Formats: sequence, C-alpha cells, structure tokens
Amino acid sequence: MNGAAPPSPDGEGRAVLRTPRLRLPLVTEQDLEELWRLHSDPAAFLHDSTAPLTAKGQMAWVLRQWVAHAESGGAAGYRRVLPAGGGDLLGIVGLAPLDSAAGPLLSAYWRLYPAAQGQGLATEALHAVLGALRPGDPEAVAVTAGRNAPSLALARRLGFRPGPPGREVPGGRAGDVLLVLDRPAARG
Repeated sequence: MNGAAPPSPDGEGRAVLRTPRLRLPLVTEQDLEELWRLHSDPAAFLHDSTAPLTAKGQMAWVLRQWVAHAESGGAAGYRRVLPAGGGDLLGIVGLAPLDSAAGPLLSAYWRLYPAAQGQGLATEALHAVLGALRPGDPEAVAVTAGRNAPSLALARRLGFRPGPPGREVPGGRAGDVLLVLDRPAARG
C-alpha cells in the first residue's frame, strides 16, 4: 500500500518505520531542540489555526506527552521525519490517543518545515504510520482548520473523509473540521 518496510529496531530496540525516502524513528526526550525549532517557526504554521510555540518549556511539556504515548505501545506515537540516508529533521508525524464523546480515538498529526513540503514526504510518512494500524486499534481521525487547503488535500490523499454531520470536533477550536480515516477492513 505505501512502500514502507516493516518496522526495524533502532539502537534502543524501538521500532523505526522506513519508506523508500524516509526514516521515521519515535521521538525521544533528546529531540527537544530539533522539535522546538520546528514548532517555534512561524513559517511551519502558515495555514494552521494554531500559533507557533513561544517558549521552549511548552515544547518540553508536549514532548513528554509524545514520549509517554510512544511508550504506551500500540499505534500511538510521534515520529521524526528524516531522510533515509541521513540528514536534518524534515518534520514530525504521528498518532496520539485522544478521548472524545465518541470513545477513544487516534488523532493524526503532521508538521513539516516549509522546505520539505510539496514533495510528497508527509503523504509518504503518514502512509507508513497509518499502515502500522492494526484491527482493533481505535478509530483514526484528523482535525484541521477548515481553511487549511494543504492539510485537507493531504488528509484526502491518506484516505480521510469528512466526519458525519453533527459529530463532535475534538479540541473545540472554531473553524476546525473532523476527518475520519476510511479503513473498513480494520474495523472489527
């Protein structure tokens, strides 16, 4: 489906997803500086309804949550997007557990540096992440600004469809939309 190789362990025995162009290791506490640079860069939030982070402590708090998600097992976890042959951080993608009125969900997340956008890298990385979902995993959703055309297009390419009318949009931000991953074979 996505050309992703099966997960292989990194030096710490944790699964690293790989695609033809990318290496996708789970985030660690040691990634704070890289992730702070990305999440404090206004250009990386151009189409988003949220603002870039303004304090490194915010990123440290978020990173602790992301590491905890990865350690909980299952499909949850955030992954650094790196060139397969080595190089600098291109972005981050992942799935986070999310409680909602509809029950437990996995919320898809993606953010790439502008220089890495428009090359199909987010699609490739997220195909690998979503391809690791197993039957019985919670429903995967994406929440994005209704005006964020690039994210909406990416979500469509990944198989996300608009959520049913009247369904709660997690997060409660005005203008956000709920997208639900269409994966009938995984429902169980």
